[in-house]
Amino acid sequence: MYSIFLVDDEELELEMMRDFIRWEDMGIYVAGVGINGKDAQEKIHAIQPDIVLTDVQMPLMDGLELAKWVSEHYDWMQIVFLTGHDEFSYVKSALHVGAVGYLLKPLDLEEIAGVMGRVKQKCEEVRLKYKSIQMTKAKLLKELLHEKDPARREQFAAQLGKLERRETAGSYTLALCSVDHFTGGEETSTVRGSEQSEAAISRLPEVAEEYFHAVRKDAVVAALQEGELVIFIEAESGSQPSVTREQWGTLQQTIRGQLGLSVTLAVGNEEADPVGIARLYEQARGLRDERFYLEPGQIIDAGDVKPGYRYDTLPPFPEQEWLEALQQLRGEEAEGMLREFLANVRQLRIDKPLVYEWAIDLLTRLEERLHSPSLQGHAEPVKRAVLYQSVYDCQTLQEMEANIRRATSHYLNLLMERSTDKNAKLVHQVCQIIDQTFHEPITIQSLSSQVYLSPNYLRSIFRDKTGMTIHDYLTRIRLEKSKEMLADPSLKVQDIAQKIGYESTSYFISLFLKNQGVTPNEYRKNL
Repeated sequence: MYSIFLVDDEELELEMMRDFIRWEDMGIYVAGVGINGKDAQEKIHAIQPDIVLTDVQMPLMDGLELAKWVSEHYDWMQIVFLTGHDEFSYVKSALHVGAVGYLLKPLDLEEIAGVMGRVKQKCEEVRLKYKSIQMTKAKLLKELLHEKDPARREQFAAQLGKLERRETAGSYTLALCSVDHFTGGEETSTVRGSEQSEAAISRLPEVAEEYFHAVRKDAVVAALQEGELVIFIEAESGSQPSVTREQWGTLQQTIRGQLGLSVTLAVGNEEADPVGIARLYEQARGLRDERFYLEPGQIIDAGDVKPGYRYDTLPPFPEQEWLEALQQLRGEEAEGMLREFLANVRQLRIDKPLVYEWAIDLLTRLEERLHSPSLQGHAEPVKRAVLYQSVYDCQTLQEMEANIRRATSHYLNLLMERSTDKNAKLVHQVCQIIDQTFHEPITIQSLSSQVYLSPNYLRSIFRDKTGMTIHDYLTRIRLEKSKEMLADPSLKVQDIAQKIGYESTSYFISLFLKNQGVTPNEYRKNL
């Protein structure tokens, strides 16, 4: 629908036009009203309607002066005069200011519909012309992102200036809009590679353009690759950003509401003329890459990034212990190791290539175990290229963790299917009991009664299947839980001891020191 702004100093006539003419039937809605030219100026500037219908004779600023002002500032707006028979010759000579037509008082509904039909046709012509200009600007600005030749950059900038009808092109700020593959523990609501997803992503530029048009921002939207847009915002005078963080958030909500897509926005806070736009693009790409350490669906600007805070060495990962935990069906323990390691990676902001290499190596080791002789025939081999792609497609650490967890879950399921050993299942059951009730008093008698075995026999098969005693396993689980709790500064060591099942704080401290080489407080200080 097209928007119309009504101006008349006669309050009754203004209300009648606003409330009793069926604008919606003509594909038009009333965006606002003004009681004279002066009153209308500020409102038209804020609303920027498609059509202005104005009376001629008004105090302070008449309709002709208003029409001249509109033509000078917003030459794409369509102006229609509202006049009486006695003013007709006056208005006729004034149509040169750019008005599309006029309506005579008293208003005739058929005449209104006829005039508005012509006005809408003009609006559509303006829209198509604007769209063509925007497409040309988008093409030129995209060329400027990668053009190295200074002479060609100047040439493209000059062409932009002509499109903008300026001697030199204006300045821009820049943002990247990137579709998130993975949100809230699941893939984005449209499945990657599906027809539904492709259709939604193909509409992304259109939805973004419509949004910026609705909020009256001079923006050029260009698709870079599937699921990624670059948005060029014409810089405005003053210290305030051209688009506020709240408006960026509304864009995200609009995209999610209309397309079912979550997007991350990397928003630059600098501006540059077209010749220097490539620098802003590189800055925005750097901001977008911060998504790797954050959750998806963020608005990332320069203020969210700590400069120079990036490490190029991975923290230690107990890979062998992790694989052994999986082999012994201690899934929760293995999951905890992975979670702790990736939390350290996120905190240290390890360079992405190193993390990708680590994940590929880890999944390769797991893949080798999946196709070991003991599991032969249980799983189809994964092509190396597919494995690599599954890792490099991960946009965030959260997605990478989910990817690895899916692989380990598959491995554990295969191990469970393979294991027909009754004793192995019983030991797994005991491990689960300990994992879930470690904070309670646990004895060999209580465990054996739950699995209907004698204490001595349970001790024997547990050691045989895990390589450790039940007491050692319980201690390991309790200490792992205590290390997680030590990350919470509000918890006292005494409280942690009780929460993991130890009544004696001193016993807990000595046990922790023996196993970790430091006291709980020393461990906490090193976190």
